Amino acid sequence: MTRNDSVRPFQAFVNSLLSDDRTGTFLKRALEAALAAVMEAEVTELTAADYRARDSARVNSRNGYRDRTFQTGLGTHELRIPKLRQGTYMPSFLASRQRSDSALVAALATCYHQGVSTRNVEAIAQALGVHSMKKSTVSAMAKTLDPPIQAFRTRELPECPYVFLDARYERVREDHAIRKVAVLVAIGVRTDGQREVLGFGIARTENDAYWRDFIDGLVARGLRGVKLAISDAHAGLRKAISEGLPSAAWQRCKVHFLRNLGARFSKKHRPMMLSLAKSIFACDTLESALQQRRRVVELYQQANQHEAARFLEGCDDALAYLQFPTNHQSKLHSTNLVERINRELKRRTRVVSIFPNRASIERLVGALLLEENDEWLVSRRYISEESMKQLLSPNQRLESEVPGASDLIAAK
Repeated sequence: MTRNDSVRPFQAFVNSLLSDDRTGTFLKRALEAALAAVMEAEVTELTAADYRARDSARVNSRNGYRDRTFQTGLGTHELRIPKLRQGTYMPSFLASRQRSDSALVAALATCYHQGVSTRNVEAIAQALGVHSMKKSTVSAMAKTLDPPIQAFRTRELPECPYVFLDARYERVREDHAIRKVAVLVAIGVRTDGQREVLGFGIARTENDAYWRDFIDGLVARGLRGVKLAISDAHAGLRKAISEGLPSAAWQRCKVHFLRNLGARFSKKHRPMMLSLAKSIFACDTLESALQQRRRVVELYQQANQHEAARFLEGCDDALAYLQFPTNHQSKLHSTNLVERINRELKRRTRVVSIFPNRASIERLVGALLLEENDEWLVSRRYISEESMKQLLSPNQRLESEVPGASDLIAAK
């Protein structure tokens, strides 16, 4: 390559700059000129001959150019990349930018993960100097979240004595209309006391068939040893729990129960009447709670609150948590654990407002739940591991402390 050829792009740039007083484009055009010079030098080295030179040492020849856009912090650049008749040529600076391009993809995917809408992610990309990015490109970047989410959704599940189940609704475009779909979520407490997101699913509605399929999927992935399932009193969910987890007791969420009870009082009497009902849940044994319930029912009847009295008498399922260790009870009487997750999901998803399809809901909800699950794995246990041993039978406790001991006892 001759000296004139090597400086040709810079000469063109200088001449153009002298005739153009728009200094705002200075750095961008300087970079484009430098990149053009790099490509010319690299192609000359590959062909072993200068541009258009007749040289017996030539091993390849040029074959025109191909256009490509190139994103940098200065904006979008139009490159003319030389083509070769034999083989292909990729500029070295493009190869070196693959890692930073991946970082950009990861950053934009993280924006989507944080609840930023596709339209706003496009605006963020443009603020970073990527002016030609389309919404379809952003959506493609968001799909980089799919592999880890799919692995998260299909992983094998551990033994969980306690399982919390709940659902919330999102809006999605489907069949040329905006519909609501249910996002089903299950959270478990493992035998070591650690919380874990067991799974999530998208269903057209929250009925017993969809809930049963969801629970069956958890069991198929290894969920076992469930002693207590905590949820609200949704009829379909309750039926699915009784069929899908037949050995588990059911705890009706105390918060939902009191809310339903309060609806049976006038606004004037509601605070006092609910205070009486809350005294039942202040008891730490099932026997004392049942005794207190009888007293409260009598007071309701004396106050002519007969409908509320009948409703309160049927609250056995709201007291199921009292059959479990005392230091577990405050964690089990309501669905607060999963409700907190749902509030966080709502905070993130309300930015999107209406999802374009179900896949986009699964992507965002899955990414959020995966993030929450990872934080739980390194955070404080929901219930201490030593305390969880109270759920074990004597043989199981012996086995946990002395592996193989139960087999020796059985052999005798």
